[in-house]
Amino acid sequence: MRLALGGFIPGVGDANNISCPEGERQALLEFKKGISDPYGWLSFWGSEEEKKNCCNWPGIRCSNQTGRVIQLQLGFDYLGGMISPSLLELPYLTYLDLSNNDFNHSYIPEFIGSLSNLEHLDLSSSNLSGPIPYQLGNLSRLQYLDLSSSNLSGPIPHQLGNLSRLQYLHLGDNNLTESENLEWLSHMSSIEYLYLSFTNLSVANDWLEVVSSLPNLKNLDMSACNLRLSSFSQFNHSKSFTSLESLQLRDNEINDIPKFSGDICTLCELGLSGNNLNGQLIEHINDLSGCAKDSLEVLELARNQLWGSLPDFALFPSLKGIYLSSNKLNGTMPKTIGNLHNLEHLDVSLNYLQDVISEAHFSNLSRLLSLDLSGNSLTLEFDFNWVPPFQLDKLYLRSCKLGPRFPNWIRTQRNVTILDISNAQISDTVPAEWFANLPPKLVSLNISSNQIHGQLPNVSTMSLSELRFDLSANRLEGPLPLFSTDVSSLNLSKNRFRGHFHLFVKSMMGIWVF
Repeated sequence: MRLALGGFIPGVGDANNISCPEGERQALLEFKKGISDPYGWLSFWGSEEEKKNCCNWPGIRCSNQTGRVIQLQLGFDYLGGMISPSLLELPYLTYLDLSNNDFNHSYIPEFIGSLSNLEHLDLSSSNLSGPIPYQLGNLSRLQYLDLSSSNLSGPIPHQLGNLSRLQYLHLGDNNLTESENLEWLSHMSSIEYLYLSFTNLSVANDWLEVVSSLPNLKNLDMSACNLRLSSFSQFNHSKSFTSLESLQLRDNEINDIPKFSGDICTLCELGLSGNNLNGQLIEHINDLSGCAKDSLEVLELARNQLWGSLPDFALFPSLKGIYLSSNKLNGTMPKTIGNLHNLEHLDVSLNYLQDVISEAHFSNLSRLLSLDLSGNSLTLEFDFNWVPPFQLDKLYLRSCKLGPRFPNWIRTQRNVTILDISNAQISDTVPAEWFANLPPKLVSLNISSNQIHGQLPNVSTMSLSELRFDLSANRLEGPLPLFSTDVSSLNLSKNRFRGHFHLFVKSMMGIWVF
């Protein structure tokens, strides 16, 4: 289980007659002294005779040939304290992972820049603080560097540009700034994965020119970087992004879909949600009609100002995810969306779409996992006995017209975890048989603001662990029903129940009841 969590790795010791040098064992014990270990993960590290070989200690890996310590992997281990400079006594260390620990806002030690053989360094999500030490630029062998989600601040040191072998760089989800430019990045010719989200790049006007010239770049995430770009039209992209697979520019101030993105034949994911995109969606989609139309799998354009009709997405046969929520789209839902045989996620919620949706829209979508049509003027008219080809994980149909009968096809969805069919003009009786046998993975059920009437079945003995119920604003009646105490929240307000509320509340102690 520890290994599955990304934590301790097994040691390599006596089985191969390999034993670590005494100096390196003492260095690790000195490191342990500075660590707080509330769960005792390092209790196997010791000076006793039976613990003498540090190659057998959890989290340690030694060379099969020399016995020298080459890996220290203590991620996800809830450790704290300080990172001791005794690590400098491990001169052959190539892999250091201290991620997902709690170092109480301490700074990244500058001495780590002297671990000259490091190839892999992960200090992410470890409650650090302060600046990135420029000394990390001395790690000339480094191929992997993750400092994400570590409360780091200040400018990114340009010395990181010395890491010419680096393939993976994640500095995202910190409070970093880039005061001048990104010229240092241009030296990282080996970089494949670059994540800079939440870095303030508002004055780095060369960002596009620099990142587009990185020949091996596959994944780029510059979301929430204060990028302000009104037009990509002046950008010469003839030799740019030749390997790019994922381009994430969410939550910036970009006004247009990069026209060059349609010519990136390797592009699989394009994320531009939360920008200033405006105009007709169809015109923007035309910018993607180059060779990218065959490779594009995920299109994220939510939370913009796009308007007009939905395009014919069948032009993008590889699409797996379409995210268009919170725009100003109107018109109908084209039936050609049913030709997207690979589609897994469709979200067009919070728009102004008006249409009658039939099974013809979904009959071929056997891989669909999540569907969100909420907040539109859509009417779903399916044959009562229709059985969908998919099994959904999440279904949001708030404010769509589903009634007056309770949709029979929803009863077929046995894998659903979140189901919202509130304000759906359902005026049927309680589907007692379904309610008594809810999908086993369900964690949230919202059927509020309908006209569902009748009595709820007895569900007090059902296992409903952590389930959130909202049954409010219906016409449910009868005695106040009892639910399992596993339920995390329950809203029964604005119904016609009768009974002693104080007894009901007493039986539901520990649950949020409305």
